[in-house]
Amino acid sequence: MKEINKKEILKFIIECLGITLGTFVMAFGYTLFLTPHNIVPGGFMGLAQIIYHLLEKIGFTFITVSLWYIILNAVIFLFAVKSLGVKFGLRVAVGILTYSLFVEVISKMSFISTVITQFESEAATLSGVGVYILYAIYGGVLMGAGMGLVFRFNGSTGGSDMVAVVMNKFFPTITAGQIVLAIDGFVVVCSAIAYQSLVLPLFALITIFICSKVADIFVDGVKALRAYYILTDKKDEMAEEIMTKIGRGVTNINCEGMYTKNNKDMLLVIVRRSQIMQLKNIVKKIDPQSFMFSSLVKEAYGNGFIMHSDKKGFKLLKNGSKNALKDENANEKLAELNALKENSESEKINEKKESKKRNTKLNK
Repeated sequence: MKEINKKEILKFIIECLGITLGTFVMAFGYTLFLTPHNIVPGGFMGLAQIIYHLLEKIGFTFITVSLWYIILNAVIFLFAVKSLGVKFGLRVAVGILTYSLFVEVISKMSFISTVITQFESEAATLSGVGVYILYAIYGGVLMGAGMGLVFRFNGSTGGSDMVAVVMNKFFPTITAGQIVLAIDGFVVVCSAIAYQSLVLPLFALITIFICSKVADIFVDGVKALRAYYILTDKKDEMAEEIMTKIGRGVTNINCEGMYTKNNKDMLLVIVRRSQIMQLKNIVKKIDPQSFMFSSLVKEAYGNGFIMHSDKKGFKLLKNGSKNALKDENANEKLAELNALKENSESEKINEKKESKKRNTKLNK
């Protein structure tokens, strides 16, 4: 139990460090590229920025953007802890507090002020729209990278993500993505009213879009997988070629053509992006008359794609096909051994029965 607790504590510490690194990157992008130019990134931080801007007009600046962000998250955080557990709540708390802290600290750094001033002076000689597009793009990239790191370490920065998770638990028919989109849309509309501008919300939409795409790359990885389905009359030859040349496992699926009523064999193989052309060349070479189509695979677990943990941490299994073939051979050998074992046991049982019969006959 002590070892398990130590492992859990160490894992939690690593997750918190990863979340902290992610929130630092987010805060850096937000402070440097977005907030000085009134580009709202969506979510609760964007809402906090709007509230601060509106209250600043009447001279109320006692509560900073970071504090408004914490206040907006406070109520929904309690619901999140109650609904999703204490561990999730602790990781969210780390995300919210470090994000707020970094925004506050970085905004007061003289280095950031100098860089922003330099941006403004150079922007005066360039097209205003072009410069704002750069702000929106780079702000979105940094915020997306930071958000991806936070998600990668099972954390959250609160805001619309936390609202989405909680609401999705109570309303399963509404997806988390729809909830986040609705909140971000509401914040963008509010920014148009608060800043009395129709152009700034357009830059905000660019930031939100890029942020979500970059976060997806960090979460799902850049090594996209594709599943290829191949209808062919030469399944054995093609499967052998794919397994030996590409090193990927192949699955045969029995199909029936509803027009011809003929039975068909369809091969399923999942390959990495770098292996796609090699697969196409094999299919064209073995059976030019075959039919092939593909679909995007976001995640794959199992031989060749599985993530497993050991004492050194998480490692990606490489040479998956070789391991798969080894496992397959090992399973066959194990099955043979089990069969031999069962046969030997049955023979022993039969011998015992025969010996009992002999003994009873002798006794009689």
